[in-house]
Amino acid sequence: MSVVRWNPVRNSINSEMVDRLLDGFMGRDTVSSTPAVRVWEDAEAYTVQAIVPGLDRDSLDIQAAPNGLSITGRVNYPVPEGVTIRHSEYGNGEFRRMLQLATQIRSEAVKANYNDGILTIHLPKIESQRVVKVRLEGDVLS
Repeated sequence: MSVVRWNPVRNSINSEMVDRLLDGFMGRDTVSSTPAVRVWEDAEAYTVQAIVPGLDRDSLDIQAAPNGLSITGRVNYPVPEGVTIRHSEYGNGEFRRMLQLATQIRSEAVKANYNDGILTIHLPKIESQRVVKVRLEGDVLS
């Protein structure tokens, strides 16, 4: 895992946050088009889960590179005819999520599954990037 120095300005303020703040002042409802993700790893692989209910499966594009992952797609929540939406905390449209990984992955072995609104992507690490437990050999010095 790489160590990155934390910068409060760079890591805390981004354009999406500023847009939401300005939209709040303008009286517009704000909707995030970036799906929430959870990433975990073990010695063999990373696993990424993204919450994307209403995903149009045909629009999904997952691209894996040795050190990262890009997920793009479109969500569509149908609205019944003849109604007026008064409040909504989600919206239709395209999304894009890019993740940088600390170690390299085998791009050709990535697998994805979409079930009950959750996209799960399995990203196996390359052999040289896997963590291996090393055991001591020989006599123990006292």
